Amino acid sequence: MLKCNTLIPINFSKDINDYFLNYYTINQWEEICSSLSIPPCMTYIRVLSQNDNDRDNISIILQEIINEQCKSKEWDDIKIIKHEILPDVLYIPIYGPFNDIIPCNKEIIVDKSTGTSILRGADIFAPGVLAARPVEVGENVAVMVDIDGNCRRGYLKNYTGKKLFVGNGKMLMSRHEIFSSNPSELSGIGVLMTQPLYRTPSISTSLSSHLSSLIFLQNKPSILVGHLLNPQSGDNIIDMCASPGGKTTHIASLLLRNSSCNSDKSSDGIIIATDRSKQKVDKINQNAVRCGVKRLVKSFVLDATKAILSDNEVINFNLKDLKCGDQIKGFPKEFFDRILLDPPCSNLGQRPNFSINAKLSDITITIPDYQKKLFTSAYKLLKPNGVLFNPAENEQVISWALKNFPGLSLIEPEIKLGDPGLEGTGLNETQRFMVQRFDPGIKSGYDTIGFFIAKLKKIH
Repeated sequence: MLKCNTLIPINFSKDINDYFLNYYTINQWEEICSSLSIPPCMTYIRVLSQNDNDRDNISIILQEIINEQCKSKEWDDIKIIKHEILPDVLYIPIYGPFNDIIPCNKEIIVDKSTGTSILRGADIFAPGVLAARPVEVGENVAVMVDIDGNCRRGYLKNYTGKKLFVGNGKMLMSRHEIFSSNPSELSGIGVLMTQPLYRTPSISTSLSSHLSSLIFLQNKPSILVGHLLNPQSGDNIIDMCASPGGKTTHIASLLLRNSSCNSDKSSDGIIIATDRSKQKVDKINQNAVRCGVKRLVKSFVLDATKAILSDNEVINFNLKDLKCGDQIKGFPKEFFDRILLDPPCSNLGQRPNFSINAKLSDITITIPDYQKKLFTSAYKLLKPNGVLFNPAENEQVISWALKNFPGLSLIEPEIKLGDPGLEGTGLNETQRFMVQRFDPGIKSGYDTIGFFIAKLKKIH
């Protein structure tokens, strides 16, 4: 049997390639593009605890679960590693690709979202199965990702659209069980990935146990954000584009850790989390409850580009009157001590990524313009001497902000895990080394999703 292709490289349009070749060498850009369609080399786990010793205990529990998984799938041992700098982080290697895997005769089709999860270690939850020919519990199947998104759920014939092989699995549910119910009514693992193209334990499966209240899957640069923001007792903090709430809940955990006591007092400070839709805000609330920080997090529906209250509206503003989950008008100027602004971006650096339909105008005009509107709101909401933390699209937005807001200055980050900013983007040499860039594939030790970080202070 012929072996299926194991990698679909990301291909950008000529104008996008030409744009990025202004900042990267050809070899660097080819390395980035090659890395985008495969997972990072590590899975990162944030420990949900304010006690440093708990990381050791949770590591032991999680290692036992991983050992059981490896034994059941006949894998070599996979060991958890404690991050040497970030005290609340564990990580697990991702091994692969195992290009010698021969696809099984029978196959199932999954969507791109499920395919992405598989490549990062997940088994297949039943709702993620799009199509399968007659197959029973216990049968081995080849798992194919529907690249073009044209496969209809429950499709019975042989699907001939563009698809990508991501490994073999064992059916834990029959075709009838999977497709006799609506996806919203399905639960549980439908397919156990026994021979994935990339091998790492299924932490999402482990989360169905008591571990769900102890750990949180999160990319390393996102975890770094919370530590660099460094929330302190009594701070008023806002996460302006907060969904799904990973960074929000981390900030809340660090606020508890940095407070002199963990009792329910107003001196602990408060974290406001906003996003533009009720659905996104509900997700923030769910994660706040799960992470045990709900008492510190107040979430609201808000268009953060219009977050400044007028003088008349400020007269009647009282934070205690605002009900979590409601749509609100905004906040008074200079209300916050620390602001996290992680605005919507092009998502070019998400991994693994099977297809990117970005336009050059999105990268150079549409998205940066929207980010500048958000940045302007953030600047107005920040108190003098307050800290603005901006994982923005790129250096050019930071350069624009420094020129347009003379009261802002870059801060040297306390922890550096990324590379300096790119040359020729508007930042001088000193400023380039005060921001952090995470480029997929460029530095193997930092092999993560694409990310950019800048920390700024409002001097006046």
